[in-house]
Amino acid sequence: MHKLINIIKLVLVTLLVISLYGFASNRYKARKLNAISITFTDYSDPFISEKNVNKLLIQNNDTVKNLFIENLDLNRCERRLLENAMIRNAEVSVSLDGLLKVVVQPRKPIARIMGNTNAYLDQDNLIMPLSKEHTVNVPLIYGYHKKVQDKTFELINFIKSDELLKASFTQVEFDRRDEVTLLVRAFNFKVKLGKVERIEHKMINYKAFISKMQKDKSLGAIKTIDLRFDNQVVVTKK
Repeated sequence: MHKLINIIKLVLVTLLVISLYGFASNRYKARKLNAISITFTDYSDPFISEKNVNKLLIQNNDTVKNLFIENLDLNRCERRLLENAMIRNAEVSVSLDGLLKVVVQPRKPIARIMGNTNAYLDQDNLIMPLSKEHTVNVPLIYGYHKKVQDKTFELINFIKSDELLKASFTQVEFDRRDEVTLLVRAFNFKVKLGKVERIEHKMINYKAFISKMQKDKSLGAIKTIDLRFDNQVVVTKK
């Protein structure tokens, strides 16, 4: 008898817990969203605005705000954001007090491709379209085609990793043999890099040569700097 009573108590407690959970869950779902918080992981290059992120959250031709939580499809909201060409990643959640939280990670371009393909190359080595909302100051790529994309990505990231090189080079030009010529920002000369290989070795030679020429104040007399040969820098003067 005592055992039966304990079983009945356990069943009643279980039913009570389930009922309370169901009541709380239904009450939560019946609540309306009262605010939206949109946060970007990077504000340096706003390729998509908070206003346009908010538009992507719209459901059934209405704003998300004042919708019942039960009617809000968070996965669908995330998919809408991820389908946007300017967004790398997105997370959407709802807090207990009815706040819709949206965290957006924008895509970040590292170079702009000019010519037949007018687009950006992003931090994941993917092509991304230009934005109507923002432009960014990144190296320009000429002579681009699909076969040189990986080499372009490798070269741009190497340049970005060095403050001197990053400040120096503004353009990358591929010729028909897929050899590279770099244009320098401050001086009217070109740097013939050749194939995108042994970049570190070539750039060590370049920086050593530039340092010497700066001391001699002779950079203004240079037309081209050729780094294609091993252990030497070939210079053509104006």
